Amino acid sequence: MKIINDQSSLPHSKYSIATIGYFDGIHLGHKKILSELISQAKQNNGQSILITFWPHPRNVLNKNTHVELLLSNEEKIKNLESLGVDILYIIEFTLQFSKIDAHSFIETYLVDKLNIDKLILGYNHCFGHKRQGNYLFLKKNKKKYRFDIQEIQKKEISSDLSISSSAIRENIRSGNLLDANKMLGYRYFFKGKVIKGDGIGKKLGYPTANIEPLDTSILIPKNGVYVGEVVIDDKLYGCMINIGIRPTVNGKERRIELHIFHFKSMLYDKIIIIKFIKKMRDERKFINIEELKNQLKKDELESLKLLKNEKIRN
Repeated sequence: MKIINDQSSLPHSKYSIATIGYFDGIHLGHKKILSELISQAKQNNGQSILITFWPHPRNVLNKNTHVELLLSNEEKIKNLESLGVDILYIIEFTLQFSKIDAHSFIETYLVDKLNIDKLILGYNHCFGHKRQGNYLFLKKNKKKYRFDIQEIQKKEISSDLSISSSAIRENIRSGNLLDANKMLGYRYFFKGKVIKGDGIGKKLGYPTANIEPLDTSILIPKNGVYVGEVVIDDKLYGCMINIGIRPTVNGKERRIELHIFHFKSMLYDKIIIIKFIKKMRDERKFINIEELKNQLKKDELESLKLLKNEKIRN
């Protein structure tokens, strides 16, 4: 896959087909669009182009908000390459760029710079100043441009879910990993580095690996206890994950801790992948350490049961 910035133009190709979007998470809706894009490019011996943006548009347009991402740039690029996208065309999203109207965007990028033969859009995608550009806009102005257009309709993606990156973020923020994973088509994950903790977990009989996310822009799920999986040196292990301030031991800062089943080796400074399956309970303050230990035992038994069921189902 070639990665090209927006200062460049593409040489003429026999057939170029493109789509537009940030594609955060590369969820099931995105994959349907990309599948169609890549398939048609191959059928016509041409090239598939994903036109995307950096940084996230909402982080530029509203300085008071910060959109936490579902995938790091590294993982997003790796995922797109594995799917078979030929060209990733990255446009720097600035306040000046955000003022470009839909007509100018089409002429500058789709016609002059990329010289596309066809554009595929998702049913809810908009582009250009004040989101004036969409499938209906293109259809209305079709005679002005020589490229074909196609809309991927909602029913082609899912009959029972309204899938979007925003909906997935809301589910993860609320701890609803089951629905988030259903929309993503995979288990929500991020990479982290194992750092030194204070050893309290070991004293409780549940040693933990303390995790520092590699990308600080990644969305961390709501505080609570989760069952999940962790990839260490390409091997998969079950784990339970605690996210929170640990009020029972008077913790102050938010931490991510894993208790990994059937694993006893040292992990300091290793890069691992944490995958979330399901939230089991909220974080809460226990009366004493003994009550906390009893709850951890219950969490362990529930986690192992869920992991066994997942293994059978998968």
